[in-house]
Amino acid sequence: MAVNPKEYFMKKTVYAILIFCLVIGVCLTVLDFMSAGKDGISVPSDLSKVVVELNEKARTDELLFTRELDVPSIVDLYIQSDDNSVKYIKLVSESDILGMSGREVSYMVRSAEGTSYISSSFVILPGRYSVYLTSEQTDGRIAVGYRETAMDTSEFERLYKIHRGDLYNPPEGYTEIYSVDLAGKSCKDEVVYTISANGTEGIGLSVYTYLEKGTAWVDLIGEAQSYMGLGHPDFNRICDKLEIALQRGEYEIRLNCEDAEGRVYIFLKR
Repeated sequence: MAVNPKEYFMKKTVYAILIFCLVIGVCLTVLDFMSAGKDGISVPSDLSKVVVELNEKARTDELLFTRELDVPSIVDLYIQSDDNSVKYIKLVSESDILGMSGREVSYMVRSAEGTSYISSSFVILPGRYSVYLTSEQTDGRIAVGYRETAMDTSEFERLYKIHRGDLYNPPEGYTEIYSVDLAGKSCKDEVVYTISANGTEGIGLSVYTYLEKGTAWVDLIGEAQSYMGLGHPDFNRICDKLEIALQRGEYEIRLNCEDAEGRVYIFLKR
């Protein structure tokens, strides 16, 4: 049975690798932790951070911070909380976020501390972006770490073309394995490519979608590993350079689409 990516994204935040790839596949590697406090919040020391005491008051779209980008930049966000109540973090950009149809991203946050966290990376065009918090008044804290890195010019130009609908712009070393015009097509878990791994094997996967309407996404399904909701229009149309270490076995790349008009391209590096 096909999994609804929107529900999956909201409920299965442990699949942090999907969050990394939804925009550009730039992974936030968390190796250098600050010493965890008594509440277990430990934001990496190379990130700036804002920590909020949730017991002070209830909040509705309270501004946590605003940043100004002078050049296209990779913006990394890292979120932790030691409280299990439902909280919402929202990023709003004045400029385009590559791979997204809108300029707003929201997270539902419960408890995530110690080695558990929510992390995302975005490429945002020059301009201002802001981060907001909605929460009830409750014991505990929430921490938002952030980092901005100027985007390599050639990589930005490549991704910007994809963002504008020119999908045939794979990373160096990637080969097209599937593409389709979705007009008039409807499918559920249609197998479009199979990967056989004879042993542990590293691969790179890029999925680009550009839709005028409807929905379409790609899943990579295996006995030991699965990656779902790649290139989904509700989250991000660009999954770029998702690097995976496959265990031995068979893996199917499956396409799902409904009432869609647009295109899908899949590229692979082995």
